[in-house]
Amino acid sequence: MTNMRSLQVSLAAYVQDKGHWPQEPEAFSDSDDSDAYEDWWLAELEPYGATEDVWQCPTVKRLVMSKSKNGRPRLHYAPTMFDEQPYTPYKWSSQPWLTEIGNMHGRGALICFPDGSIRSMDDVLKR
Repeated sequence: MTNMRSLQVSLAAYVQDKGHWPQEPEAFSDSDDSDAYEDWWLAELEPYGATEDVWQCPTVKRLVMSKSKNGRPRLHYAPTMFDEQPYTPYKWSSQPWLTEIGNMHGRGALICFPDGSIRSMDDVLKR
């Protein structure tokens, strides 16, 4: 949860600095190159404190130990895509900013919201 909150702070700083959500290059929409996608997110948010370690959930590392083709650990959080309009990610308080990969904590994937709160998918869906 700490890593997700750190990413939320980094994303909020990015939006404040640039006036919009990070805009993924269009080339990623038709590509299966997960390494390029990961490298892009790392480079975009590193100036805002999101190091590679912050993108990795300790539980996922312990349980899955997934690696990309080049041996670098995968990102364990998937950011939501928003448009380039100023402050769009703040318009809907229930729209998640990040979702953890998989159900590693037993109550569904963890989800991070604009206010920095983190809930499990089961809690969001009230299961």
